[in-house]
Amino acid sequence: MYLRRLLAFFLAVTALAPHSFAEVSPVKKPLPLHAAIQDKNFYLLSLFQTNSVVRKALASDKILSQINTTRQQHLKSATQTCQQSLDCVLQPLIWTDEEIKTVSSALTRIYQTNAHIRKIIDSELQSSGTYVLYQQQGDQDLLANAWTLCAHGINEVLEVYGEGTRPRYPKIDSISFDVHSSDFQQRIATLVAQTSEAKPQLFFEPSLKTALQLLALNHRDEAARFEAMEETVNKTALTSIPSTHWDNFPFSVIVVPGEGPEDPNVALAEIGRKRTALAAQAYHDGKAPFILVSGGYVHPSQTHFAEAIEMKKALLNDYHVPEEAILVDPHARHTTTNMRNAAREIYRYNMPMSKPALVVSDPAQTTYIQSQILAERCRKELGYLPYQIVTRPSDTSLVFLPAIDSLQQNPLDPLDP
Repeated sequence: MYLRRLLAFFLAVTALAPHSFAEVSPVKKPLPLHAAIQDKNFYLLSLFQTNSVVRKALASDKILSQINTTRQQHLKSATQTCQQSLDCVLQPLIWTDEEIKTVSSALTRIYQTNAHIRKIIDSELQSSGTYVLYQQQGDQDLLANAWTLCAHGINEVLEVYGEGTRPRYPKIDSISFDVHSSDFQQRIATLVAQTSEAKPQLFFEPSLKTALQLLALNHRDEAARFEAMEETVNKTALTSIPSTHWDNFPFSVIVVPGEGPEDPNVALAEIGRKRTALAAQAYHDGKAPFILVSGGYVHPSQTHFAEAIEMKKALLNDYHVPEEAILVDPHARHTTTNMRNAAREIYRYNMPMSKPALVVSDPAQTTYIQSQILAERCRKELGYLPYQIVTRPSDTSLVFLPAIDSLQQNPLDPLDP
């Protein structure tokens, strides 16, 4: 499966150099999101599409055009001969290792020979921070590695949400359909046929568009919900950050990881409510000027309740925390990404990265967050550790420093990349 192969690539690439601020530091503000699911998963490809200079250079490149033509021919052939076999129909859209390598070489050549492209890539990719793990390796390698990550991310979506391949966490992330049903097979056949008949596109667009359509078909828009957050759930709190006197508090923010109920009719699990109460107490004790509640639409699968949103409601209604003090991460699906997304918000919202933050939870989870088990899980699933544990003041709290590596996009987890 592509996920396992990419994981080996991901770990090998990130091990090549220490991760620190590159020559161009990532911007300390939220990335502009025009198409949230695509931009959060495939920032590089969005840049290719929206920058007219880059798009023209890619469209006119002979190698990339030939790859596109060959893949489109295979796709048209598949629509005529595969009937409704999902593996057969979708196979021409999946990127092979050889094709990925060929595209990487072409992109490297374009980067080296086109000064305009080089300037755009150097500025846009470096400042975005979306591929921060690659920034120590030189800009052309950053470009090649970012493309490789995007290609494998597209493959993952096609395999999981088109072919029904088992994802890493099948209980919460699996396909929404019976892949053996004639209805679903017909839907896929129709979708691919429409893609094959489309006008000439950039080399990656047929696969990308199909992947995004599959996410929509499966109602897997979790990554886009509440975006742009600075205009929705976090708008009020963000107005307070510039005037915050950070020296008046021991910690920058109190992070509360969510806990989803298994009952689809329960909005907030009891353990999640207890964690919320602990965070409210820490806030009222003056530990930090903000609480960051973290947790998405996770348990049970495709629940109607987001853990963070329900915790925010409890903070407002039951614990008298003002809205201007509450930040929300409504996307995290695991403890790994609770920590990663908190670090992202701290950086993107221009809170002090060098100031310790506080995690508040029940003793079992704080023990887990402090453990080597979670550290290894982060390295395995994310490719890095998004936090540094400083100390454990109590059995329900941990002090940590956020890591800038957390800005790295991860399209292998398309519901929260």
